[in-house]
Amino acid sequence: MKNNALPLAIVGGGPTGLACALLLARRGLASVVIEPRALADAQNDRRLLALARGSWDALRPLLGAAAPPTAAITEVHVSSAGEFGVTRLAASDHGGEPLGATVHYGDLVAALDRATIASTQIEVARGRRVVGMAQKPERVTITLDDGGTVDAALAIHADGTASAADEDDAALPWALIGEVVLAGPPAGMAFERFTRDGPLALLPAPSDRGALWSLVWCSDRATVQRRPALGAGEFTAELQAALGPRLARVASVVGPRSAYPLRSRAREALVEHRAVWLGNAAQTLHPVAGQGFNLGLRDAVVLADELAAHADAPAALHAYAQRRRADRAAITTVTRWLPQVFATRAAPIAAARMLGLAALDLLPPARRGLAELLMFGVR
Repeated sequence: MKNNALPLAIVGGGPTGLACALLLARRGLASVVIEPRALADAQNDRRLLALARGSWDALRPLLGAAAPPTAAITEVHVSSAGEFGVTRLAASDHGGEPLGATVHYGDLVAALDRATIASTQIEVARGRRVVGMAQKPERVTITLDDGGTVDAALAIHADGTASAADEDDAALPWALIGEVVLAGPPAGMAFERFTRDGPLALLPAPSDRGALWSLVWCSDRATVQRRPALGAGEFTAELQAALGPRLARVASVVGPRSAYPLRSRAREALVEHRAVWLGNAAQTLHPVAGQGFNLGLRDAVVLADELAAHADAPAALHAYAQRRRADRAAITTVTRWLPQVFATRAAPIAAARMLGLAALDLLPPARRGLAELLMFGVR
């Protein structure tokens, strides 16, 4: 597609959309990124993203000197509350390199934006919203909210709106996010703690204030919505009880806590003629194991490769959909079923998960295989 006269339109200027534009530019493909949100609003977003090693390997060449502050993940401690058996995924099993890193959403957007400014192949149109799209045999015409139009060779949807039937928020699991200071664990240690109410994750966060971890605590709506209003002492006590006395001590809670519903969605078809979906626009995952952005970035890498390899856009999109099938199916299945498996109180399943965690820790090939799936996806 390198000789195509029209650019590629990327709908969505978050991390996945901007990374996709940079990946395309490195392959000689021009794009225009359409994003309704102002850059300043995105930069103020302090959500934490977990970058698997494969994702960080893909991002570093795109960012160069513009790389944002990160915190390395050197070990992941996986446990189930009230049960024996733990699994430790460690950098020492993988050549000593970190398993991944964490970065604040806003910092990554700012760094990617700086990299796009340096590229002559990328135009970023902020403050403009897509209100219509018409597919034609050789192009896509996109209508914007200001009345303008964009003609593109194809439309790449990276706007985080995976289609699904409307869901009742009350029936969904919810997540509480916040930041805490821990005493005891070394820098680089991440925790995935499964409780009967839902998974609890603690990820090392970039900080100049010392031992800071980002918290993602999942449960039912009523439980999660109650916790932001708790006093610091009461919240700390509840978190410490869920974490247990041996893993770490919750020294303090930092900043506000917020709650949001967790929607797990996936499009059946990734391609429709000259339109293609990737990242959260293709699938929205439960945050367990922190795989959402990593899966989306692998989508973008494969899409860029196929568009560069094929002269014909439909052929490139067909190849993209085929190549993403196995990785997408594996990761969506894992993130969908893990919370349910660890939440059940049925004795046979409880016994199986305890033995499974213990066996993973004792069998290096199995442990390395799990870590490689989470770091690189299905290859």
